[in-house]
Amino acid sequence: MTTLVKAVYENGVLKPLKHLPLKEQEKVSLLVTPLGEWRKELEHLLRSVHSRTHKFSSKEIERDISLASREVRKNK
Repeated sequence: MTTLVKAVYENGVLKPLKHLPLKEQEKVSLLVTPLGEWRKELEHLLRSVHSRTHKFSSKEIERDISLASREVRKNK
C-alpha cells in the first residue's frame, strides 16, 4: 500500500492526521516534504507550464493530453 498522508511533527514525533492501516511496530519508508516547500515547487512548476502553453488554447492542450494518454494506454 502506498499512500500520501499529512502529518504534524510534535516533540520529535511525526503524528499522522488520519488513521493508517498499519500493524504495531510495522516499518515504513517516509519522504518528508514541508508543505511550504511543496507549495513553492508546485507554483514554480505551474508558472513554467503556463509560460510554455500560453500560446495554445485550452481545447488544443486538452486534445493533446487526451491523445498522449490514449497512446500511453495503448503501449502498455
